[in-house]
Amino acid sequence: VREWWLPWAANALVLWLTGGTLEDRLGHARFAALAAACAAAAFTVPLVAGHQGGTIWTACGAAAGLIAAYLAMFPQSRILTVVPVIVGIEVTDVPAWAVFGLWAVLQGAGAWAALTWAAADPAGILIGTAAGAAVGALGSVTLRRPERMRVDWWDPPR
Repeated sequence: VREWWLPWAANALVLWLTGGTLEDRLGHARFAALAAACAAAAFTVPLVAGHQGGTIWTACGAAAGLIAAYLAMFPQSRILTVVPVIVGIEVTDVPAWAVFGLWAVLQGAGAWAALTWAAADPAGILIGTAAGAAVGALGSVTLRRPERMRVDWWDPPR
């Protein structure tokens, strides 16, 4: 296997954590447009910068875009997480930025591991991830549906 499996698993986890909430708030078509725009930016920006092509930075950029959109729309959100402690494990709420910070560390490890692949370009992975994040942050502002930004059970009545 030429591709490292951990970044792919981390990207699938990001889609699972952010996808449902973002799709609910943006709508099906806008969510698909956001994910496609993030993936397109992650694919084309490194090519323009002169790096060799690859699918791993497209997936990383799409995930980074969804993370950026999620954090822009829900900055105070928390994710129920299993945390290892000295004597066992504990289930607790962790800030979303901390969970996605771990994702960023895994992507950095993937870029480092890419140094050993003949077909991968670590700078392309990082550039694609940054491009996807930029498009995601911008898309979260331009694509959101105002009528879906209020949830009755969460927000206090106005």
